[in-house]
Parts: sequence; structure tokens; C-alpha cells
Amino acid sequence: MKHTLSRALLLMALVALTATGCKSTKNVMTTHSGPTPGIDGPKASYAKKVLSNAIESRVLTAKMKVNLAMGDKNISLSGSLRMKRGDVIQLSMTFPLVGEVCRMEFTNTDVLIVDRINSRYVRTDYDKIDFLRSANLDFSALESIFWNEIFYPGSNSAQEHLGEYTISSAGSHTLLSLTTAPKLDYAFLTITESALLDRVTISSKNVTDTSNLVCSYGDFAKFSSGRFPTHMQLNFAGDKQNYGLDISLSSLATNSDWQTRTQLSSKYTPMDADRLFRSIIP
Repeated sequence: MKHTLSRALLLMALVALTATGCKSTKNVMTTHSGPTPGIDGPKASYAKKVLSNAIESRVLTAKMKVNLAMGDKNISLSGSLRMKRGDVIQLSMTFPLVGEVCRMEFTNTDVLIVDRINSRYVRTDYDKIDFLRSANLDFSALESIFWNEIFYPGSNSAQEHLGEYTISSAGSHTLLSLTTAPKLDYAFLTITESALLDRVTISSKNVTDTSNLVCSYGDFAKFSSGRFPTHMQLNFAGDKQNYGLDISLSSLATNSDWQTRTQLSSKYTPMDADRLFRSIIP
């Protein structure tokens, strides 16, 4: 049981990292002014409405329920999500009668994954993990997923590149498609009535590469200046295995009274990231 739970938790970290490794982005700017290049009339107005839905609060905390699916295996845990814009994202997973068993901490400088069960951890730069380095992942990419914002790869302002998106209606939804990136295609499905981001699909331009990431959002609740999804689902289809990370949030708040950096005692043993992940990938 101990080995199974530990392996599942580390695979959860792998899913989160792999999901964000499908893209390299900067966060959407929340200040928008001036003309939108390449898009005129109603399409320009709608695109700006999508961007303006970005939450203004710089801090978000929430209780969290997590379900990890690995093929036909599932594991459920509770925990918490704490985020501070431009600084840190913390996911803490707990197990009944045990307490915190795993923590993932992403900062603008490095990644920390703590395995409480086996008293070991990985702390490394983003470019020191093979599958992150190959995707040129940075901290901003991870924020774009967890803050429910559209993005443009390699830029800190989606507005400056809106002329490169194709905008089309799809029933009760509006699709913003980006196919100009060199290696990946991005499809942002929004709810037309509210202009909220509903789903992001990221896939390879290489027809022989069938891996893809689908990130879905739902159950939007009032928070700060707008509405924030209390349900996030990451589904990653790989060559050998499919993974799913289902996150339900509750008690959303702007509490800033928490430690933004995890301190570990000397009993924790550091491990090489690639070696650790190679040991747990099925």
C-alpha cells in the first residue's frame, strides 16, 4: 500500500508536469487597450472580452479534492491549492489518518516535489527535466493552466498576437484556434455567452505523434473580480499510457497568510528528477 500510494502520488506530479510541458507560454496580460491587429468588428470585441475575464486577484487559496486516473487505476485524495501570481503554485495532497503525503511547489525559479511517505524530494530547474526542457517550459506556462487564461506561446501578451488566432462560432461556443506555432496546435474553446474559457486542446503538428493534452474547466463560481472554475480536468494521452488529473475546488479565498516556500528538514533525501520519474513511469 505504501509503495502503491507513493508511486501514484509521484505519477500525479508527472501528469501535472507533462500537461504543462505541452506548451511554453507567458501569462495573459490583464490590461488591454488599443486596437486588436488582424481582427475587426465583433470578433475583436469578443476576443478582448475573453482576455478581460482574467481574475484580478493576485492570490487564490482553496480546498481541493483530487482523483488521479492511470489507465484503469484510480486514487483519490484531499488537499489544498495555494497560488500567488508570478511567484508560486502549491498543491498539497493529504490522505486520511496520514496527513500530507505529497506536495508540489512550482515557483518562478524551480520545481519542488516532496514525497512525504518516503522522505525524499526533487528540487530542480525547469530545464533540468528532459520532458520539460524539450517543451521549453517556464513557470508562466503553469500559471496559464491554473488561472484559467488563454495564452500565446512565448509571449507575455496574448492581445498583441490575437491577429494570429482564427475565431469561429461552434454552437453555443466560440473557438479560438492558433496554428502558427512551430510544433504544436492550440484550440481554446470558450462559452460564447460568458466568454469564459471552457477547454484547451494542445496537440502536435506531427501526424505520427498522437499524444495530446485536453484541459477542461467547469462549475464556475464567483471569485474576486469575476468567475473562476472550481472543476479542472487534465487528460493526457501518451504513446504508452493515458493519465487523468481531476481537481475539484471549494472554499475559494484570497488569504495571503501562508508560507510561499516549503522548508524541508535534514531527514529528507534529494533525488535526481529524471531518475525518479523513470522509476515510476509504467
